[in-house]
Amino acid sequence: MAKFKFVGFQEHVEVPEGFELLEIKEEIQCTLHRDDVFSLLSEPAKLSLWFYQVLSLESKSSGKITFLSSDGVKSEGICLAYDSGKEISFLADRFGEFAAKIKGSKNSVLSVKFRILTNDPKSMSEELLVLMSNLRKLVAK
Repeated sequence: MAKFKFVGFQEHVEVPEGFELLEIKEEIQCTLHRDDVFSLLSEPAKLSLWFYQVLSLESKSSGKITFLSSDGVKSEGICLAYDSGKEISFLADRFGEFAAKIKGSKNSVLSVKFRILTNDPKSMSEELLVLMSNLRKLVAK
């Protein structure tokens, strides 16, 4: 688990030995309308098409997300930010932080980012890249 040190208003995260911060970012040109893209990020059935199997999601800041990870383990997380039609972010032990923002209406651009502290960056990177690929196929048809 990461240790946090606060210096004034700035946060400093100490990465434990054997762990590294993995960050995967992508901007995707979307052929879908903004509302259709956002539904893929915020509605459990549509989110499950590309993400983990989402069992429940409270689409609001500090709302809870319950999902089955790729190995079938039931996990929980929290919705960090929610601005309908514009952005959403989640935090869970399984995938770290997931954040997505949509710019524009028609032919919008979707910015997606995963960040996680992991002791197995190769496997985690492969898993997250599969999720990104699944999302890309749905929004950039």
